[in-house]
Amino acid sequence: MRAFLAIEISDDIKQYLKTIIKSMATKVDGMKWVNEAGQHITLKFFGEIEEARAWKIKEAVSMLEKKYSPFVATTKGLSAFPDKKRARVIVITLEKGVDNIKMIFNDIERGLSTLGIEKERREFSPHITLGRRKIPMPLLDRDIIEMEEKTFIIEKLVLFKSTLTKEGAIYTPMWEIKLGGKNGERG
Repeated sequence: MRAFLAIEISDDIKQYLKTIIKSMATKVDGMKWVNEAGQHITLKFFGEIEEARAWKIKEAVSMLEKKYSPFVATTKGLSAFPDKKRARVIVITLEKGVDNIKMIFNDIERGLSTLGIEKERREFSPHITLGRRKIPMPLLDRDIIEMEEKTFIIEKLVLFKSTLTKEGAIYTPMWEIKLGGKNGERG
């Protein structure tokens, strides 16, 4: 199965981002916009793994449950990867909560190294993806929507199974780790 570990964001933030995408879609060409189900903060993409491996991953990162409590994060604004001049991915950057997310990411990397999972080579930059395109094009200042700062609580990590279909990816939660709470299964 194709899988990744992510931080879920609240439904009210997803609804707000839906309005941002709707406005951006009228200004920015060539984007495949992410639907609400696909909005999250990816911590680690695993690619194809066996289901048994998914449960070993949970064991390797379960210490996060007791180490971290739920915390506040805020949205900052729109940006692009690799940069605005060659925008392939349009993202929402974060303001508050970034340091905590980076600490969680580093603990995940250390925990997964016990399973022989390679560490990320690129610098980790927490974000929420809004859209992607195959051919990079500039993201012009006139196309960037003015955003409100939105606050949300980060309270769990979820391992998602990603099933690719013609209509787009379908994300199915496999398990979750509640920060300051009890490990749980979903699905």
